[in-house]
Amino acid sequence: MAVYRPRGTLARVIHAKFHNDNSLEDIDTRKWYCLNHELPPRFQSKFVPLEPDATTVSWLERTKALSANIWTHLWHALARSILQFFMTQTDINGFLKRGSMFILSEEQFRKLLVAGGFQPASGQEPVTLLDIGAGDGEISLRVANTVSELSGSAGLRVFATEASWTMRDRLKKLNFNVITEIDGLQNLELILCLNVLDRCFDSFKLLEDIHLALAPNGRAVVALVLPYMHYVETNTSHLPLRPLLENNGRQASFEEEAARFMELLENCGYRVEAWTKAPYLCEGDLHQSFYWLIDLIVVISKKTF
Repeated sequence: MAVYRPRGTLARVIHAKFHNDNSLEDIDTRKWYCLNHELPPRFQSKFVPLEPDATTVSWLERTKALSANIWTHLWHALARSILQFFMTQTDINGFLKRGSMFILSEEQFRKLLVAGGFQPASGQEPVTLLDIGAGDGEISLRVANTVSELSGSAGLRVFATEASWTMRDRLKKLNFNVITEIDGLQNLELILCLNVLDRCFDSFKLLEDIHLALAPNGRAVVALVLPYMHYVETNTSHLPLRPLLENNGRQASFEEEAARFMELLENCGYRVEAWTKAPYLCEGDLHQSFYWLIDLIVVISKKTF
C-alpha cells in the first residue's frame, strides 16, 4: 500500500505534527510519577506518591487546543528565527508569551508541602513566599494559591527573581514583588527553586543563599530535572562553575541520581522532609502539542544540630 508523502514544506510539517500528536495519546502518564525501584530507606520513607489529577489533565488538554493553531506557531517560528540573534530563548518565550510550564497542581503541591511539614506561622503577619527564577509566574501562582489556603486569613506576600527581562515584565503584571537578588531577605517561610539549579552558573552559592534566607522552621522546595544536565544560558560556554552531580562517564538511573542529589542537599546543611517524582511539562510548538522532562521535587528544611 502506498504511503502518503506530503510535498510542500507546510504540508510536511502539519503531517509530522499530526503523527507526533497521535503518538502522545498512547503515553501512560501515570509512569511519569512512578519509581522503577526504591531508594535507600531514609529517603524512600519520605517519598510522596502522586498521579495525574484533573488539573494536570486539563492543562494537557489546553496545550493540545493551543497547539492546533498552526498559524500562531508559524509566526512564533519566524519571530524566533529573527530574535535569536539578540535575545536568549527565555527572553523570546517571554516576549512571545509562549512556553508556559507545569509541574504540579495546587492539590499536588498541597499534598507535598503538608507531607514536608510546611506550617505557616499563625498570627496576623502575612506569609512570605519567594520564587527564585519564577519564569512567567504560572507555577508561582499555583503554589501561592496553595499557601493562601494553608495560611488562612494571615495573607501572603510573593517575591520573585527572574533573569529574563521579558519574564520580569510578566511577573510585575501579576503584582509580584520582583527583586534582583535575595541578599537581605531573611526568615522566609517558603522558598521555591524549581528547575533553576541546573541553569545557574554557581548552584552551590544559590543553595547557600537559600539556607541563609530560610526561616528556622521554613521550607524550601527544590526541583531538578533528571537525568542531570547543566546548561547555563547566560554564558558562552554554557558550563557551570561547579557541576552539581558528576556522571562518571555513565548514565545513572533516576533513582540513583535522586539519592545522590538528596545526599548533596544533606551535605549543604539541609534535611530532606519529603520528595516526589513528576513531569516538568512545557507547552508545545509546530512539532507537537507538549513536551516533558522528569523532575525530582524535594521539600527541605534547615538541618538542626
